[in-house]
Amino acid sequence: MKKILVAVDLSDLSQGLVRYGYEMAAMMEADVSFIHVVPHPTLWKGYEPWLPPQFGGEVLEIAEKKLGRYIKKVCEEGLCPGHGCNGVHLIVKEGNPATTIIDLAKEEGFELVIMGHRGQSTLEWFLVGSTATSVARYAHCSVLIYRPDSPPQSEEQD
Repeated sequence: MKKILVAVDLSDLSQGLVRYGYEMAAMMEADVSFIHVVPHPTLWKGYEPWLPPQFGGEVLEIAEKKLGRYIKKVCEEGLCPGHGCNGVHLIVKEGNPATTIIDLAKEEGFELVIMGHRGQSTLEWFLVGSTATSVARYAHCSVLIYRPDSPPQSEEQD
């Protein structure tokens, strides 16, 4: 059985990405897993006095619930009637997003990683780098970069 890993960053593009990943899995008759990686707490070093002690656990719980809602919505819409929601796996981990996705894809034998073309914020990009670029460069398998429908950009400059 083919396996697809869809990396979801919980940005405003996430619902479309989850839908796209689910449709690709149905089309390829593949198992699909959705992952969200919460940046490691060391990223927030120095901010501890302003963060509650249970901060890390709460963030993981919130991320899991939000990712679960995206998946549930796609299942309720019945967009892929031939591919039941029972074969869908939800994964929330903590760490460096690119490294975690690359390692999991290899360890679990995923043949394809699907992810969005941009992340949550400019600050996150500066702190952890471009996750999509790193995964595309270093993953052992194919990586598909999802871009929602947008008007084509002219190569000519005005």
